[in-house]
Amino acid sequence: MRFEVGEIVHIHSPIDVHTHLREPGGVTKETINSGTLAAFAGGYQAVFDMPNNPNGCQTWTEARLDEKYEIAERTSNTKIGFYAGVDLENPDFEEIPRMIGKSAGLKLYMGHTTGNTKEHDLGVARPVIDAWMEAASEMPVNPPILLHAREGVGEETADYILNRGYPVHWCHISTDSEVDSVTRLLKKDQENFTSAITPHHLTMINRDADFKYGWLGARMMPPLGREIDAERLAYAFSSGTIQILETDHAPHTMEEKIIAESTNPEGDDSPDCVTCFGISGIEFVLPVMMSLVQRGIITMERLEDSLYYQPARMLQLDISDNKARTILEIGPRILGEDEVVSKSRNNPYVGWTGWAKVRHTYPGFDKGKILKTGSVL
Repeated sequence: MRFEVGEIVHIHSPIDVHTHLREPGGVTKETINSGTLAAFAGGYQAVFDMPNNPNGCQTWTEARLDEKYEIAERTSNTKIGFYAGVDLENPDFEEIPRMIGKSAGLKLYMGHTTGNTKEHDLGVARPVIDAWMEAASEMPVNPPILLHAREGVGEETADYILNRGYPVHWCHISTDSEVDSVTRLLKKDQENFTSAITPHHLTMINRDADFKYGWLGARMMPPLGREIDAERLAYAFSSGTIQILETDHAPHTMEEKIIAESTNPEGDDSPDCVTCFGISGIEFVLPVMMSLVQRGIITMERLEDSLYYQPARMLQLDISDNKARTILEIGPRILGEDEVVSKSRNNPYVGWTGWAKVRHTYPGFDKGKILKTGSVL
């Protein structure tokens, strides 16, 4: 279904299951206030924040979750949830049962990214996974386990979790071979397995990073793929094999990007290198994705499913009485620098032609409402 220029479209306001709001620890990049304001400007009603805060402020304790709650209740512009994390090299097993009831799930970093997380295999993560599932046995719902993992480790770890009948979500699928892994895992357990893709892995490939945006704008983890990756990803997303669209909104200042470029020009992802992986751009997700709808690459129904129904299913949110809607005006327009709301400007979509403008969002946003697994949205 394509839309006419000037047509007004109402959609369920999206839920972003994957953002990095950086507070505490990285407030020069973003804050809960500025990041959720950017999300609101992009039409989102709720966001979920990852635990890999920089500068020693990772969300590895109940006290850190409480600190984030306190900030969010005062300053958030949307509903908001927070994931717990665990230091896989030195896990604090006493914190797991304290965090599980206050979080939206557990994020396992089994590969390198911002925050100096390191490469790990299932053998390292298994005791943490088992402890989380044991703590969940005392809960009315099962807060999911989210994976940041390279290809083979991701499938092996997800398979281990699914064999125990527990929900697992594989973040930012980015390669042809990962699509194969996702297909196998989905056949194994459609109820408990979800996966997601980002707008940038759908709409950019590695040569774009080299020639169009440069490493300063488009260095990310996982990196942009090849043309064959993008083609497989588009088909897997349009068919619903990859169910969720997540932004992985990852703000950095351009000064930090420049430092990373000068000290690590090859984009080395080893833990000893200076890295500022990721892009921002939550303000422009709907205009960018509507361009794919207009081109017939995905349907409007699939887009809304990936932004609202599937995220709600992943986090077991009660959407039975959710009235939040986002109003879009359809038509081509250049995405402008003056529309960027995030504190950071590492936004490669500036200058793109989008196919919608967010005109209004209403109502039911409940600013600062804390969401956990099973919450009423």
